[in-house]
Amino acid sequence: MTISPDLYSINFPPVVWIFAGVAILSMIVIALIWWPRYLRVSRRVKADDATELPEDAAAFPPVSVVVHTRGDARNLCTLLPQILEQDYPSPMEVIVVNDFANDETATIVAQLEMEYPNLYMTFAPERSRSLSRRKLCITLGIKAARYDVVVLTSGNCRIESPYWLQRMTSHLADYHKDIVIGYARPWGEDKPDNDARRRRRSFDDLWADTRYLSAAISGHTYMGTGYNLAYRRRVFFDHKGFSRTLNLNYGDDDIFIHEIATRTNTAVELSHDGRVRADEHSPAWSHDSLRCRRDFTAQYLPRAPYMTGALSSWAWWVSLGCTVAASVLALPSLVVAAGIFIVGIAFGITHQILYRKCARSLELRPLFWTVPWLSLMRPLRTLRHKIRGRRQRRSNFTYSK
Repeated sequence: MTISPDLYSINFPPVVWIFAGVAILSMIVIALIWWPRYLRVSRRVKADDATELPEDAAAFPPVSVVVHTRGDARNLCTLLPQILEQDYPSPMEVIVVNDFANDETATIVAQLEMEYPNLYMTFAPERSRSLSRRKLCITLGIKAARYDVVVLTSGNCRIESPYWLQRMTSHLADYHKDIVIGYARPWGEDKPDNDARRRRRSFDDLWADTRYLSAAISGHTYMGTGYNLAYRRRVFFDHKGFSRTLNLNYGDDDIFIHEIATRTNTAVELSHDGRVRADEHSPAWSHDSLRCRRDFTAQYLPRAPYMTGALSSWAWWVSLGCTVAASVLALPSLVVAAGIFIVGIAFGITHQILYRKCARSLELRPLFWTVPWLSLMRPLRTLRHKIRGRRQRRSNFTYSK
């Protein structure tokens, strides 16, 4: 049997080489954008886990933990003891800010106050209008705090390590550090939810978390998560709190952090002991709502992280399209298709290995075969969220209340 020379011929028109080059260049663009981020985050997790806590109690400043809660009475029975029983060698208080929920929050906190003398509760006025309820609650909690270091979390979170506070506040023993960016891993299940939706959420979570954590690690902090965040009370008031974004319902953990963060005053804590778990009653709804909110507040943040993310998303499509075009135009020769296939396999396996390593370090689902497909579909899902966010744009402003 004789193999036709046409199958391995390399006499192609220039356009074939152009398409093949663009396909490979697109893979390189994706690698340059994401591989350093995956490695930066996973290596930081490993380094933080290996870092031992100081033995000197003076390394831990007195701290006020502010818990914003709205309708989280059942979870507070677990969360508050988890905070109040932290292994913390310095003075500590917990301030619960009740966003006037019509549940048993006040009763539960009152019962716990009898057992824990360093637990306090305050209320946000029920009739407040044209104000961000969350920003109002955080401001009230920080005003009520007696200590300069404030750690923020939410009533729907869980804390699984007794060393959480030590991990978050040990960075603030350094006088030059004012902010600590923590990590909150999502958790929760919907009974009607299917496995494909969980995969999409996990992919989106890793995409967003890797982007902002990597930026913070490299000294370009532009946001954190309100579920696990610490900063100095002094910095909050010196900046006049949220006064610059009073017209927005959101922005307390991204726009505000971007305003006060510098290359030198921000630390990142990614150890397993320093994490919280965000329990969502409806993960799918919460995930979509958060994406819409983040898409809205992104216009007030640096464009570079979002532009590079968008560039990598479209690079997947460019690579696929150019691969198909080059392979078809090169027929009957299979050299181009085989060459791009070999490069693509090497790129894909490396990308998936680094992706899974980062996902495991952040306790997210370590996807493999679905990563290329979800990467291709992300621009379409992003467009859907932008359309949805545009329809709900008015709800992002306080005057809509």
